[in-house]
Amino acid sequence: MSNVVFFSFKEEDRGVVLTIKGRAVNPRYTSLDFRVRDLLKRWKTEDEAVIKQAISKSLTGTSRTIVFVGDDTWKSYWVPHEVEMSLQRGKQVYAIRLNGVQGAIPKCLTENGIIVYAWSEANLQALASV
Repeated sequence: MSNVVFFSFKEEDRGVVLTIKGRAVNPRYTSLDFRVRDLLKRWKTEDEAVIKQAISKSLTGTSRTIVFVGDDTWKSYWVPHEVEMSLQRGKQVYAIRLNGVQGAIPKCLTENGIIVYAWSEANLQALASV
């Protein structure tokens, strides 16, 4: 398990992303073979510098970023920052639409030519292993 992936998502999708992360680190889900970094920790600050530093630290040592697109991800303030910081570090960025959602695709993805894939564990594993 050498792949380390950063998960980017909007707060409203936290529960779904936690479940996906749990499966990725669970040895019973052999189809998902990678480690995860993210900002699942809730922050008690609105200081942008502190949050950007946390994003930067979480991106260190990752090979790519996967953005989970939910109904309101396009409204996220932080997802575009995470995408931009990933691209600035030369990391690949991929996106997966969460199952059953129809929200708009965030501009940070379309403007950077990032394809949004349909949800499946197979797509998740493939994108985490590219």
